[in-house]
Amino acid sequence: MYLTYLPRAPCKYLQYMQQMRQLQLLRRHVNMGAKPPIREATQSKTTSKQLQQLLPIAATHTYSMQRHATFSSDHEQQVSDELDGCEISSISGNLDDEINLYLSAARSPQELMDIVAQNQMELPHRIQCISMLWALYQQLSGSEKSELTLQLQQLLPSLAFHVASMNMDQLSCCYLYLRKMHVPNSEPTLERILMRALDMIELAVDKELVALPALSRLLVAINLERDFFTPLVCRNFIPHLEQHVTNCQSEQDARLLSTCLFQLHPLIDAEMLTRFKQRVSELLQSGTLSSATPKTLLKLLHMFNQPTWSHLNTTIIRQLMLTLCNCVPTLESNDLKIVCRTFLHHHEPAALVAPLTQATAALLQQEPTADALFCAVPFASLQQRDAYMQQFHQLLHSNSAWQLPNASGHFFSVLRALKVADVRYCDAYWSAVADQLPSCAQERSQLSFLRHCQRYMNFNNNLGGTYRHQRVERKLSRLCIDSIEQDVAGRLPTKFARLAAFVLGYGHTPFDWKKFPNVLLSKMLAMAPQFNIQDCFLLSRGMQIACELRFRQHVPHVLAMQLATMDSILIACAERHLSNSEEQPLNASDLSVIVRTLSHRKTLKNSQVYNQALAHYKTLQCNDLNSRVVREMAYNFNASHYFVPELLESMFDYVAQQHEHVTGDTVEKVLTCAYNLGYTPASLEALDYAALVLIRDFDHMSGLSLVQSCLALCFYKAIPEQLINQVFCVKFIQRIEDEIQICYSKATYPGMVLNRVMQLNRTVCLDMPETNVPWFQQNYVEAQLSKKHVVPSAFNTDVKQLLRDLLKDENYFRCNHTTPYGYQIDFVIHFDKDKRPMPAPAVEATMLDRITKVAILLLKLDSFCENDLTALRGPESLKIKHLEMMGYKVLHINEHDWNSKYMNAPGAKANYLKCLLQISH
Repeated sequence: MYLTYLPRAPCKYLQYMQQMRQLQLLRRHVNMGAKPPIREATQSKTTSKQLQQLLPIAATHTYSMQRHATFSSDHEQQVSDELDGCEISSISGNLDDEINLYLSAARSPQELMDIVAQNQMELPHRIQCISMLWALYQQLSGSEKSELTLQLQQLLPSLAFHVASMNMDQLSCCYLYLRKMHVPNSEPTLERILMRALDMIELAVDKELVALPALSRLLVAINLERDFFTPLVCRNFIPHLEQHVTNCQSEQDARLLSTCLFQLHPLIDAEMLTRFKQRVSELLQSGTLSSATPKTLLKLLHMFNQPTWSHLNTTIIRQLMLTLCNCVPTLESNDLKIVCRTFLHHHEPAALVAPLTQATAALLQQEPTADALFCAVPFASLQQRDAYMQQFHQLLHSNSAWQLPNASGHFFSVLRALKVADVRYCDAYWSAVADQLPSCAQERSQLSFLRHCQRYMNFNNNLGGTYRHQRVERKLSRLCIDSIEQDVAGRLPTKFARLAAFVLGYGHTPFDWKKFPNVLLSKMLAMAPQFNIQDCFLLSRGMQIACELRFRQHVPHVLAMQLATMDSILIACAERHLSNSEEQPLNASDLSVIVRTLSHRKTLKNSQVYNQALAHYKTLQCNDLNSRVVREMAYNFNASHYFVPELLESMFDYVAQQHEHVTGDTVEKVLTCAYNLGYTPASLEALDYAALVLIRDFDHMSGLSLVQSCLALCFYKAIPEQLINQVFCVKFIQRIEDEIQICYSKATYPGMVLNRVMQLNRTVCLDMPETNVPWFQQNYVEAQLSKKHVVPSAFNTDVKQLLRDLLKDENYFRCNHTTPYGYQIDFVIHFDKDKRPMPAPAVEATMLDRITKVAILLLKLDSFCENDLTALRGPESLKIKHLEMMGYKVLHINEHDWNSKYMNAPGAKANYLKCLLQISH
């Protein structure tokens, strides 16, 4: 009998198989005069009328009898991509013999097991029985599955006599299905099957090519439950896979290779990956892979998106997703979710936004689950948010919704995507998580609770540190500290870092009001040489949370010493990672993580290694940029004010070259970063493309992102009139107000949005008066001035005193002056037509009054880029330009010059001011 994939609906499979067996028996009874077996006859009395009904079924399923489709149970859904790639090629068997008929007529696993126990079966029949058991296994409950696995282990010794005569197809089929049914690798017969298969593969190296289906089945089965160190066990697979990559010609080859390369990714080198990418590209160009083969495209997407090498596969990932674009509406539920998550990870290509918006909305109507809701929320409009919030509320309080696989992860994703600020929702979610946390030692040993630790740390960050759930913190902290002290995970650097980060951040340990547990510091010192980049990031993040949540007001002496030691450890690790970059070059993502690690604490940010990390950006080779890397770099440059013209230019080049694929949000990140750093791209073509992307994605972007993008384009004088008209209209202002109403950070977001709108209104009024946009922010400016209490700095006080001494009269200059468009000037001095200082007029002077207005700006260190104190940042440059347009002669005093060693000499500052004002005469 043919054994390929088992069908995705085993119950339907059993129905038509039973019908086919009945048909065969009737044919034999009618044509040859033979009596059907009593077992079949007693179970079904088939008349000639029933025979006529069965004939069409037979015609429909003749081909289906010869191949089955892999089916993954719910508890194995996370590895369904790997399992689906394992085709089982034909294994000879007599379809008409009596044992086959008995097997096919069995309605339960117990009937199959009884047939096996009562008959002396040949090898093909035994393999057929195992495959049919797998089909029935899917329909059992958890306890029934465990019982069936135990029964299988008792019958397997009878299969041991056949192992030596099995071919590769039979070995791989047997091993895969038995492992899917959770027969342990320690079972002697299963061990013999695997060893024989591995021996055959090793002996075939450089002699005979092992078939690709067999390799894929073995790799998937070996990786189930992660019992083996795969690179060691499967090292002899590589020569075969290299030849299969060269021979890759069909959709099936591509699908099976994607499974193999994913399972064996630690052993796949850059050369093999590159050759496979070339083969896939050729298959895409030739049409062998197209929207008509979505399953294969999804498997390839899953493989190329593997975190180890996804940054090297930007182009091919984009090609695969664009090819999938046309079939998005017809994808199955799980496949649609895969595409959705991949898009949200890479933030491109933009062509998927519209089909995903429609498809995820339809998916949510058909499948009202937390997983489907998470897929729909990122594409939702403001008008849909209330409905989604209501649906989320219903799901959150539904017991059945929490029983679905990975329910807590899906609920968390929705909670963040919806930006829920209502603490009732937050309390309900985290209380449910607390109820699910493991209680027994065996569950704790699996460290499944670590995912909740990471989510809680990120969730706390998302709400600005204002939300805490004490019960979850206590339970998770207890689990973490127990694992650190008693479990082997406490000895593994990567596991320890994840456990320790939560304990550092939230405490709930003895004496947590004055120090961290001593075990954390001792283990950090011991494991420091083994921490990788991500480990250091997590530890740094835990320290940051602790200082913000628990020790903001006071840092005890013992804790201060512990923090200093931990800072030294992280600095040494960062130096090690940066020095190793000569042997193993850092990619942009890794370097971004190092920079963020050192940005978490002021002491780390002030270290020399922080500047070294930022300087490494200049050595990056960004030939394979993608939207995610661009956004990460933009974030770090914005946060650090670090100025790397080469990388900023490469980001603009990426926008220009991939403008069809990048989203408006990515363009906004690039524009805002460049504007804040005061960088102007070499070619204005990139700005034109950026404007086109903003117009295209106008309805999908947040109001704040659009306003910030338009402000940056105004700075470059590259904003199209269409964009101005779309922003300065009643509809968009109402959209801004709606966003403010639903935002989760009421303390900061509304003020930020309104301030950006004011800046954009001011810039358009001054730079583009031909657009006839009115100045409607005066009330906002006056309201902000009434709230603002100016506290003069030492820098300001020093300059003011010297100006008073120099001008002899305090009436000759004005402090903290506000212009009609809301700009603040530190000092304003008026000179008459004879270039002599004069008292400030009661109203704003104009050029017709022949009065010279001199604006003195005190530029602090953050007015310049971090690594170039001559590079004035964008907002300050725009302010100077606008003040000059309003008739001011602008002078500025730099804080780093004012506090230099030279300026501390007696009389130096007074002479400096005197010369500065003389230049303006």
